[in-house]
Amino acid sequence: MWKLKNESLDQTILVEEIYKSRGVHNYKELFNLDETSLNDPYRFRDMQKVVDRIMHAIKSNHKILIYGDYDVDGITSTYVLYKVIKELGGLVDYDIPNRFIDGYGLSTSKAFEIINDDYQLVLTVDNGIKSKKEALIFKENNVDFIITDHHEIEDELPDAFAVIHTALSDYPFKPLAGVGVAFKVIQALIGDEALEYIDIVAIGTIADMMPLIDENRAIVNLGLRKLGSSSNIGLSKLISFLDIYTPSVSDVQYKIAPRINACGRMKSAKLAVQLLDSENFQEALKLIGEIEEINNKRKKLTKTLYTEALSILDNTKPSIIIHSPKMHEGVIGIVASRMANEFGKVSVVLKEEDYTYKGSIRSYNGADVISVLGELKGLLIRHGGHTNAAGLEFKKEHLEEFKQRFNELLPQAKQSDPSFVEGRIDIFKLGIDQIVDLERYDCKGALFVFEDVIPQSKYLIRGEHTKLILAQNIEAIFFSNKALYQKLRSKQPVTLLGRLDINTYLGKSKKQILIDDYLIK
Repeated sequence: MWKLKNESLDQTILVEEIYKSRGVHNYKELFNLDETSLNDPYRFRDMQKVVDRIMHAIKSNHKILIYGDYDVDGITSTYVLYKVIKELGGLVDYDIPNRFIDGYGLSTSKAFEIINDDYQLVLTVDNGIKSKKEALIFKENNVDFIITDHHEIEDELPDAFAVIHTALSDYPFKPLAGVGVAFKVIQALIGDEALEYIDIVAIGTIADMMPLIDENRAIVNLGLRKLGSSSNIGLSKLISFLDIYTPSVSDVQYKIAPRINACGRMKSAKLAVQLLDSENFQEALKLIGEIEEINNKRKKLTKTLYTEALSILDNTKPSIIIHSPKMHEGVIGIVASRMANEFGKVSVVLKEEDYTYKGSIRSYNGADVISVLGELKGLLIRHGGHTNAAGLEFKKEHLEEFKQRFNELLPQAKQSDPSFVEGRIDIFKLGIDQIVDLERYDCKGALFVFEDVIPQSKYLIRGEHTKLILAQNIEAIFFSNKALYQKLRSKQPVTLLGRLDINTYLGKSKKQILIDDYLIK
């Protein structure tokens, strides 16, 4: 069921073994990478052209717009480029599309709005590489259009004034986040002073799940060091509010990023930019309070809609397809993930609009959902995403045909290579200090197999999370999954797939498995 990277994993040197499986033989060198590992931004095609145009716009008082995206990568990209141009004296604004009104990226209507507002220079961050129609509209109306992006390029590029993209240059490190590409622009503009923003660049890089090697590793090393004493008022107050003392990759992934993301999911991503742009502690604290309230609403809404999804569930088909007008576009992806997790099937969650269904798909067991959507493109208004997660929209009259054909195609869907499990672990022979090292060296997300563990007892927490107590008072917990609790008999052996964690309560620490999947023989 799960393919192991290392059949003979030596858990006495766990971190070393994990990095070897990734092709890294001296992992400690990675954590010493610094500014000397940052590449020359002028190795990007068009970089000199972009710098010259921005500096000309600043000197000529041309109106400049930074156009971003509503996820963490897009928000951090927007802020760093906006802030630097503003500090250089530019007449600059930013805009981020509203998920519920504008959708992702630029639209033709938004392009005309920008023209009507008399902007003479538009720069995209973390989007734009597919904006061919918008590029033409800008060109016809004498607006210079600069694209900075990292998403996959198509055969035909937009006819823009300039395009900054790793795939279009001999830039030596390709997998930069959108904020990484924006960072190269500000490096070209202000040189070493760009490191003032490295903590924010690191947050976007981590949140967008970029590979933390080479230049990304250098960005994250420098950024995490700066994050603990950030000069950014909003960020420093957020770190303090979250009780983070020595910021780590997992702190960004599980504490900082979800709150920034919640703004775009529930209200407006501009709130998060405003927090980063706070000029005093009072303003920052007010925004943090608002963002925390939004994040709590996001959690509550997710729980409500998950319950709604369960109430209309049909679990008799190859996939789970839920559709309801009650669904909320900002959290349907989270609901789909939970459905896939709970029922072990590809899950589609659709929000019913007036004339269309808009939805999110989450894969299970490596099924390539984007290839299935490619087979159905004749039915779809739009679709996009990755092997494991995708978005789509189609007209309401196509619902039954979509469901039928999706379920027909899914069993034959291409499976991605499941070799993502590090190896087998005997948790009873593992020290807590080894689990601490996993977080220290950014391996907290590593998956392991725990064979034939025998729970001493089991609990259902808040009616939705399964908790198992193993020997030696070791815990295992499966969040948002009660099926394991229902299926597992008393002291029945179960093989778990999961991540290692430490649960500390009242000063006492115990080993914990965060379950991703399970197998009951």
